[in-house]
Amino acid sequence: MRIVFLDQSTKLNTVVDLDKHARGGMVTSLFKVTDHLVTCGHDVTVISDIKSTGVTRTGTKWLHETLGRYDVLVTNRGVGDGYPQIDARHRVLWTHDLPHMGMIIEPRTICAYDRTVFMSKYAEKVWRSFFKHIGKSTLIPNGVDKKEFYPRMKIPDYMIFASNPNRGLERLPFLHACIQQKVGRPLQMRAYSNREVLHPGEHGEFEDIYKEVEESEVELCDPVPQQAFANEIGKASLMLLPTDYPEICSNIILQSLVSGTPVVTTGNLGSAGEWIKDGKNGKLTSWYPHDYMVYQVDFIRDAVAALNNKRMQKAAAATRILSWPEVGTAWNKMLHRL
Repeated sequence: MRIVFLDQSTKLNTVVDLDKHARGGMVTSLFKVTDHLVTCGHDVTVISDIKSTGVTRTGTKWLHETLGRYDVLVTNRGVGDGYPQIDARHRVLWTHDLPHMGMIIEPRTICAYDRTVFMSKYAEKVWRSFFKHIGKSTLIPNGVDKKEFYPRMKIPDYMIFASNPNRGLERLPFLHACIQQKVGRPLQMRAYSNREVLHPGEHGEFEDIYKEVEESEVELCDPVPQQAFANEIGKASLMLLPTDYPEICSNIILQSLVSGTPVVTTGNLGSAGEWIKDGKNGKLTSWYPHDYMVYQVDFIRDAVAALNNKRMQKAAAATRILSWPEVGTAWNKMLHRL
């Protein structure tokens, strides 16, 4: 089967570095799924604003543009105008985000898609509420590289944050100080981000947040390679995510649970509750960040209850999370049903 993927994430200022991927530095669903489909015998091409064209070690072709006829076109995030310039027998919409007008130009063209792939039940609910013409769909969440992410020997009183800075980084100094006061002993708190520049002085959009965090007892860390991050998250006793962003499928939550690290995050927000079971493998707050202090009190109580909780750590590691090969297999089955 000839398959072409459109990498529209490049329109969100993400420039693919194929050499970095070849060294194992990039772990995204677009790389993982396409490479797995090649191993299943498909001819797979990705159209992207990459630094240089090339082929992955598995055999996926990454190009700036392409011509020809395909069996399947997979659009990443948006339907656009349906891409009539690409000749494909079938069209699949891969919903990497919630609907917004920056991604979706002609909503009516969604009728031309044979299948929509959702990463969570929450994502499907939102998309179907917005687009009444969505037809058949398949639920395929993201996966985790279980060769890298697994429980390590836990460091007591070691808490970690890992996400985009706008996912609650600015709340960490206050929460960390209050949790320490509540338990009556020092707690180590590290904050990781997927942003290349984490420290003030670069005049970036998060500079004020970085400055406030650096002046606290929270250790602000530069991005580290995937293997090093897996080691850190595997040793942590608790993941703190005081976010108000509705994730459709949080990689950090999946990686934390596989690593035996319970997660404390905002309850009933996005898809978090599809993997985190309150009181079992983590804690979900009863209040939202816009409720200000009562949310923070709620979050602090939950963190104290989950910190060093061996029962929760064991339950987190036992949570059913797909591996990337299982995700690729689900994609292969879906494509053959078209």
